[in-house]
Amino acid sequence: MSSFPRIPPEALNVLREGQLIDAIKITREQTGLGLKESKDLIDRYLQEHPQEQAHVQEQLAQKSRGGIKFIFFIIVILAVLIWFVVK
Repeated sequence: MSSFPRIPPEALNVLREGQLIDAIKITREQTGLGLKESKDLIDRYLQEHPQEQAHVQEQLAQKSRGGIKFIFFIIVILAVLIWFVVK
């Protein structure tokens, strides 16, 4: 038997969707590990699987770009509204 707990399949699924925090939460809940140990387990998995690490990083980057686009859109809408009010 391995001395290291395994990452639950549900955690791997959400990790592959770029949901790193959710993967850590699921690992913590299903293994009984603490927060640091769960994060370390996920980090170790990503270090041992570089292709998955690259995929997760790309998913996180896409989510970040989506958030920036949304904020920019809101700023443009506010600027247009302010322009109409001042005009």
